[in-house]
Amino acid sequence: MPLSPSMSDTRNVIVLIIAVMILQIAGGLISVLTPLGLEAMGTPPQAIGLIAALYAAGFMLGAWLAPRALATFGHIRLFAAASAMNAVSVLSLSLVHDAMFWAPLRMVMGVTLAFSFTSIESWLGSAVPDKSRGNVMGIYHTGAKLSLMVGPFFVAGLSPLDTRAYTWAALFLSLALVPVCLTRKEQPPVPERRSMPLKSLYQLAPAAVLGALIAGTVNTGTQSLLPIYFEGFEIGGGGTAAAAIASAAAWAGGLLLQWPAGRLSDRIERRLVIAGLGGMSALAALFIAIFGTRLSEVSVIVALGFWGAGALSFYSLCVAHAIDRTPKVLIPQVMSGLLFVWAVGSIVGPLLSGFAMRADGETGLFGLAGLLLIVLTVVMVMRVRSKPVAIEDKLAEWSPVLPTPLASVKLDPRMSERPADPAQDPAEEAAPEDGGEEAPDSPAAIEDGAESKV
Repeated sequence: MPLSPSMSDTRNVIVLIIAVMILQIAGGLISVLTPLGLEAMGTPPQAIGLIAALYAAGFMLGAWLAPRALATFGHIRLFAAASAMNAVSVLSLSLVHDAMFWAPLRMVMGVTLAFSFTSIESWLGSAVPDKSRGNVMGIYHTGAKLSLMVGPFFVAGLSPLDTRAYTWAALFLSLALVPVCLTRKEQPPVPERRSMPLKSLYQLAPAAVLGALIAGTVNTGTQSLLPIYFEGFEIGGGGTAAAAIASAAAWAGGLLLQWPAGRLSDRIERRLVIAGLGGMSALAALFIAIFGTRLSEVSVIVALGFWGAGALSFYSLCVAHAIDRTPKVLIPQVMSGLLFVWAVGSIVGPLLSGFAMRADGETGLFGLAGLLLIVLTVVMVMRVRSKPVAIEDKLAEWSPVLPTPLASVKLDPRMSERPADPAQDPAEEAAPEDGGEEAPDSPAAIEDGAESKV
């Protein structure tokens, strides 16, 4: 029986999806081990938040360097080198139990993880055709969230400073190399090295930029301290087991809603879907903040699942919204820019959450998350009311690009095409003479040509 086009397109990139799933098992492990390990060393919450911010700073640096590194080394070699360095860094954490030693290693891990995701996700973005974007994107994110949910259970019951726990993480980081290095699929062309100014990125898709910033702030800030809050629970035996259950509940919520939300956003205004996800997550966070101490542990875990369903699903829709407005020549720069904005939020988030948790425990941690998610909801509704999307723009065909730092798509059929000049970069063409037309790929032309979509 012949495969459907979407299934065939998924099969063509299944090796890359499997590699990311293996990588994310390690990511789930490390996300639980790091804060619990630091706490076991006697590190105060503010310092734990600071180290999480250093990891985010490394990720931001990696997002900024990734286009140049990818253009220099190619997808496979960059992914292999980054995964190997990440595995070495994880093993090094188990050798010296000192927060001052862990801080720079976490920054290195942020850089290498950004390189890994840039390599794989830009490859996915260029390999999947237009008609299958929603399905393949849903499968990719569902698989990644499933791995993040499963990962912490490999260390359930172990001490957060047990060497075996870090060996598990390094094992999966190394194993992720195998499918990528042995694939027979041809690598996509390397991208341009240049980046887009943040001002131009904001002019192109302000809702996407604000959404990415709030996603980085809320998700990284809350998740960096989540294991510490739930370590005191008795569910599953407490300790790392309770933290693993809490992490799994949050990712399970995102796992269940990621694909339906993405498919729904293909049919109605994406920003309204983002607003709905933000509102649901805000209510769940405020519910935990206000009633958490009076509820059973199971009730708090269920509420955390609702929080994850919204908070861990809307970032990809913000990126999809930006893709809807971006022509081919600027896709890599836009994706790198959004990842950079997300990383900025990831630096600020753990610091804010650390101070909030110190000030008022779980009330401060989830109260802060709830307030920021309310801001997200209000911003998205206001953007829709002020700049509605035209029906013909909403239904235009776009290439499949995942929420990635780099990708490649076809030009919007509504924008005029020009013959490529290999001696000249389209994004660097001279400004038009007075009375002439804007270059179709210039930031000004993009803003004018897509105004109805912002």
